[in-house]
Amino acid sequence: MENFFNDEIEKVVFISEEQLCNLSVKKLYGRYWEDTFIYNIFPASLCDKGDLLCDVLKEGSEPSKEGFCAIRTDGKLSFYFDGKKLKIESYGLYQSIFSRNKGILETDKMTRKRAVILGCGSVGSLVAMELARAGVGHFLLADPDIVEYHNICRHQCGIEDVGDLKINALERKLKNINPHVEISKFEGIVQNLPKAQLDEFCTEGDTVFVGCADNRAADVYANKISIYYGAYFISIGFWERAYAGEIFYHIPGKGMPCYECALGDGGNISARAQANHHVYSNQEDTEGLKFEPGISVDINFITTIGIKIIIDMLNSNSDGYIPRVTNDLKQYTVICNTSNTEIGGEMVEIFSYPLQITTSLVVGFGKKQCKESCSCKYELEEK
Repeated sequence: MENFFNDEIEKVVFISEEQLCNLSVKKLYGRYWEDTFIYNIFPASLCDKGDLLCDVLKEGSEPSKEGFCAIRTDGKLSFYFDGKKLKIESYGLYQSIFSRNKGILETDKMTRKRAVILGCGSVGSLVAMELARAGVGHFLLADPDIVEYHNICRHQCGIEDVGDLKINALERKLKNINPHVEISKFEGIVQNLPKAQLDEFCTEGDTVFVGCADNRAADVYANKISIYYGAYFISIGFWERAYAGEIFYHIPGKGMPCYECALGDGGNISARAQANHHVYSNQEDTEGLKFEPGISVDINFITTIGIKIIIDMLNSNSDGYIPRVTNDLKQYTVICNTSNTEIGGEMVEIFSYPLQITTSLVVGFGKKQCKESCSCKYELEEK
């Protein structure tokens, strides 16, 4: 095909450096995009997701005069279309900030980091995918539910995933970002997670537990487990219809109260919704609810702040790392999407302006034993 100036548009092959030098491969799978004239060769772990593009011919073979083919040449693959050699653009898994090399992920600094995602719905799916893009190399996904059509308006998965377990659907999304990511899965709630599975997965100082289940009891339990493994913990929860949300985090060994001691049932400072996961409402009868468009945007705004805290925590012991937000945000942070009472009700009156992020809320040790020692009792038990 030619462009406006009668210049022939060149076909290009995108392929990973690993695939480019894999001389044992016999067939290549991926996609050819007619609009861009690009052959995208999928990594071996994703070959079942692609179309068969060509066979790989042995070294010394003549390129086919018709169509697309690959030939083993001087320790790597060469590509041809109608006998003409094609340009190759190869990429690695990680980018180098000191070169122009193309890569999928920014850096390999996070590859040893581990995230336990407790609840793989709208919050957990966004957290997992952004952490994968940040380079986190290991995930434990826990959720008993399946993807349903009503999830799609706010979930990272789509119609093609409906009917499958959320943990399976999210695994596919993560591997589509980083084919080498390691994933462990559990079809159930955090309280039923097998200790043996956690023992194998968790690494002290490199693991974060992320509570995304809109359930205080689950967060209390998860924070206790995180302390046992010397891991970080964060809870991301929402108020009615995600008009506002709250984030709580715990760093072991820093003299911080745990979720149970700091918040308990929330008292009078929280309006967190826990009951109806479909609409983020405590109301059983949803007919009278005032629905506003853009709940996914509201959820994602609050969740993104939680993700920034997670990245800060996972890098807190890294030399030269400058925290993005944890030097300014307190252990308990409340975030609003609106300060209009006609939308969010009386509770949003505590906010002065839309998109406000609190920086002054202070939580302390609520239990007598913890107050006296200025330490979380669960951390003391582990010592």
